Amino acid sequence: MVAVVYGGFSSEAEISVQSGKSVASWLRDAGYEVCEVLLEKDCWKAVTPYGDFPVDKNDFSFTAGGVKTVFDNVLIMIHGNPGENGILQAYFELLGIPYTGCRSLCAAIAFDKYACKCFLRDSGVSLADDIFLRKGDRYSPDGIIGRLGLPVFVKPTNGGSSFGTTKVKDACDIDEAIASAFAEGDTVIIEKAVSGREIDCGVYSDGNGVHALPLTEIIPENEFFDYEAKYLGKSREICPAEMDGELAGRISDTAVKIYNRLGCSGLVRMDFIVTGNGEIYFLELNPNPGMTSESIVPKMVRAAGMEMKDFLRSVMEARK
Repeated sequence: MVAVVYGGFSSEAEISVQSGKSVASWLRDAGYEVCEVLLEKDCWKAVTPYGDFPVDKNDFSFTAGGVKTVFDNVLIMIHGNPGENGILQAYFELLGIPYTGCRSLCAAIAFDKYACKCFLRDSGVSLADDIFLRKGDRYSPDGIIGRLGLPVFVKPTNGGSSFGTTKVKDACDIDEAIASAFAEGDTVIIEKAVSGREIDCGVYSDGNGVHALPLTEIIPENEFFDYEAKYLGKSREICPAEMDGELAGRISDTAVKIYNRLGCSGLVRMDFIVTGNGEIYFLELNPNPGMTSESIVPKMVRAAGMEMKDFLRSVMEARK
């Protein structure tokens, strides 16, 4: 039996539930026996047609009607803490329970925007200039502008779905943007804004190697690809992205290079900015990308000519 784990402790919990339920449905279509597991701070529970049952954290099992159920595999669909930052992955590794996706160290590095960039600085991948802040650090808006110019993006290093992210065009807005980012976590990254096309690339591994999915161009109605653009339809998503084959190939090759460099496994999604002269800037990597009806990856999979049930089966089977 496969456990699809969703929920979590971050601002993305509601989105995670939607992703998890979508994935659970696709896996059932693929022939898997699936149990949905909801993680909340005060309660872990198996969600079944016969009711909800508490999960024993000692071995990640549950008991219903006197029958104890253990899991053959786990698919983590939590966005944010604790399922995307390596914590839940380490828990399953400690228990020896197989799971699909990035290993704990890889997830921890990939989920932290600053740590991820540090791992890539000598890889030849183009990265926007940045400043790192830990809560309590002193900073000067004038110093930030002097180093990075304007506009800049202010982001929590370990958040997703653009919670706490602000595009700052005026020095007087920097303090408020930094406070908003710190509301999501203890560390913040401030990045020089790079102008260009926003391109997303899904990358996955199966029994035949590592593959890039068709690229998607994001054209947000707002200033950037924020929460409204991602989940409330405030963007156009063109998949496959309209560009010449040489550029598309370079973006896909860069994404696969990053996947291998970080030691990823399973499915991830990467965000890039491509400038007018064709330079490819890496923005961030999502170890557990959204899988709701509005999410990008399912559209990429369909553009590749695959059904989600077959795609997920290939990713799941790669771990065996």
